[in-house]
Amino acid sequence: MKKKAFQRLQYALIAVFIGLITVSCSNDDDEENALAPYASLFSKTDYFIDMLDTVYEHYDALGKRTSDSSDGKFTVTPIGRMIVVKKKAGASSMTYDEVENALNIHYKNHRKVNSVYKNNGGTITIDCRK
Repeated sequence: MKKKAFQRLQYALIAVFIGLITVSCSNDDDEENALAPYASLFSKTDYFIDMLDTVYEHYDALGKRTSDSSDGKFTVTPIGRMIVVKKKAGASSMTYDEVENALNIHYKNHRKVNSVYKNNGGTITIDCRK
């Protein structure tokens, strides 16, 4: 009798443990889903940021390495140690505030990124200055 009660207790504890794991993981999925529209932008900005200090100390001042994101919604221009992001016509449903927020979340703990901010001209700058 004691063995069956102990077994039921074990099953109950396992069920509670699985439930807690499932609930605790849901926030990450929500954040990932919110950032999904920006995946091609992150890919392009990650490329330029990762090249700093490995291939380049800084980029040129004229923005000659300008490149579009793979989905065609953004233009990314590295200038010095800053990366400038500009929306294109295909990203009209996104606001610059939303783009800034997504980039802030993406680069929250990145060692090369000091800050992400919106310029007065309506572009977003990723500051990688030393």
